[in-house]
Amino acid sequence: MKRESPRWWFARVLWPLLGGAWVAWVWLAGAFHNLPAMGGDTFAPLIVWGFFVFFAGVGLFAGAASATVIGGAIEWLLRRIGVGIIAAISVATLVNVLALWQITDFLQTKYPSLRAERAVKPHRGTAAGALTPADNGPHQNPCSAPPPTDARERALWDAECR
Repeated sequence: MKRESPRWWFARVLWPLLGGAWVAWVWLAGAFHNLPAMGGDTFAPLIVWGFFVFFAGVGLFAGAASATVIGGAIEWLLRRIGVGIIAAISVATLVNVLALWQITDFLQTKYPSLRAERAVKPHRGTAAGALTPADNGPHQNPCSAPPPTDARERALWDAECR
């Protein structure tokens, strides 16, 4: 077995660093989108930040572990097949990027608060099939109208308005 160049080891070290940083950023991006809406007069933002930082730390280790396992397994498999080191590391890096992309999509689907910018705009427009709330206009106070003349309706109006 011949000794490999340090740049290939550098590429292998980047997999866990970038994988962990990416998954941690996905968690912290949710905090940046959610916390400005909270009031600053309670401890709630501090507690929520604590949870986001905790899960970002978990995401850092989970992303680093998954990137290392995926990249290492793909590279090992390709090297055993007989593919050269340049192609094996390139394909393993590409598979890592695609896997992290899918992990991000999974996390944002499972935890919708991580992509709060989409939840801010609940209406997608007036395209066919889109639901928009009916605007009934301002609600009129029935007591501001003159009393009805019918005795039964007048008794109901008196009970409600006086």
